[in-house]
Amino acid sequence: MSETLDLPKFESQLKTTWLGRAPGWRNELWDTIGSTNTRAAELSAEGAPEGVIVLARHQTAGRGRLGRTWVSPVDAGLYMSLILRPRAPQSQIPLLTIAAGIAVAEAIRSVCDLKVGLKWVNDIIYDRRKVGGILAEMPAMANGNAAAKQLPQAVIVGIGINVNLKQEDIPEELTQKIDSLSRIKDSDVDPNAIAAAITSAFEDTSALLGPSTSQQLTNRWRDLSITIGQMIVTENSERKLEGKAVDITDSGALIVELADGSRITLHAGEISIRAADGSYC
Repeated sequence: MSETLDLPKFESQLKTTWLGRAPGWRNELWDTIGSTNTRAAELSAEGAPEGVIVLARHQTAGRGRLGRTWVSPVDAGLYMSLILRPRAPQSQIPLLTIAAGIAVAEAIRSVCDLKVGLKWVNDIIYDRRKVGGILAEMPAMANGNAAAKQLPQAVIVGIGINVNLKQEDIPEELTQKIDSLSRIKDSDVDPNAIAAAITSAFEDTSALLGPSTSQQLTNRWRDLSITIGQMIVTENSERKLEGKAVDITDSGALIVELADGSRITLHAGEISIRAADGSYC
């Protein structure tokens, strides 16, 4: 029988100094919840300090970027949100997604011995299929009480990993697009071990968010990137662009070289990577 998320088991494996150890506040594990990011935002509005973690065995309203639904069956994945109150300059905050991606990749490698790749800006990829994603959100300050408003602005970093997602739980239209760690490994994976490893790794990577150390962070991301060097397409309501992803900036934006040799910088958005057969994934 596969392991399920268990708060004491998770906390017993933590090797952190502040993340998951907020004084006077408890981490939370929900059997069922709408969204761990929403709950973490509620706690931040109540004055929860940096370091509180919200976990769930099941989400009924899990979400990804751009309002997309995140498939979150019971005990199929790891759904966790971290409350952060970064003191880094505002320009460094987008790097939290970069730091979280590195932490997730390193955690999966240490626990599962799998080398996953990072697709800009927030996807965790194995063999062209998505096994996880990251959603960083900044809750509105207006929603906070007096105690919360005395603290630095909260940023919620949500992490979703398909740990023990079964093939029959994957919607038909996504069977070629997403995967799970257990299917890749052909064995069940302990979500408590993955969660603890991510937490420890993120405490390490988030320490590099300062202006003098952010280049170390982006260099580590480049080593894990499946985006840099690839032909990509990006599209929004105004335009569609195709080009080659050549690098990221020190703040984590993607640099794309267009066919005419000019370069643009993407600070956010969705991209697709062109496969060898010319299709985009």
